Amino acid sequence: MLAAPSTTRPTAFTNRQATNFYFHPCRDQYDEIILEYFRCRCGAVRKRVAGTGYSNLMQHLRREHPAFTDEMLAATPGETGSLAHYVRHSAQNLFGWLEWLIKCNLPLSFCESKLARRYTRLDPVSVETLRRAMEATTRSVESSVAAEMPETFGLVFDGWSHDSEHYIAVFAWYEVDGVVRCPLLCMTPLVNEETDDFSAASHQAFLASMLARDYQKRLEQ
Repeated sequence: MLAAPSTTRPTAFTNRQATNFYFHPCRDQYDEIILEYFRCRCGAVRKRVAGTGYSNLMQHLRREHPAFTDEMLAATPGETGSLAHYVRHSAQNLFGWLEWLIKCNLPLSFCESKLARRYTRLDPVSVETLRRAMEATTRSVESSVAAEMPETFGLVFDGWSHDSEHYIAVFAWYEVDGVVRCPLLCMTPLVNEETDDFSAASHQAFLASMLARDYQKRLEQ
């Protein structure tokens, strides 16, 4: 008789994962966070002083929710479709800032605005932190696109000028399992030097350089 293959599931969680799953910061009537006080899903409020660990919160879980591990296993990402409880708070916070700035077309300096920090629930970050995160995200996306692009693909580009600057947006065109993909490969000033050469040769040189540098592809493909 053949044994059915088993699916590996987590059997234990860290104190931080458990408390983040059950507890959320308490808020006052103005929706401001009350420092050091957390409310459990059951409604109980417990205090946790920064730097003292999770012992007080875990004590509540072990006493009032002895089956908390089983409950968390039943709420694994594969069943809930959410990774929120298992992603580091710092990563969620950074993603929140990036999503806000990118989707609302805001400058990076917005994250250091006193008003932005006052009225957001996100933890403060610096411009440099956001810049590093955006650069790392760009490299990750470029690697994913490069791995997906077939040997033969098309290029679509759109150029426009603003004042004395000439810009170009480059898209790839290819199919994956019968589905058309058209990812944005690059959007940048065509030339950085003081020149008026916007000829076909200049465009071709730019495309060849960008494809080789960022996607390990040759223009001749």
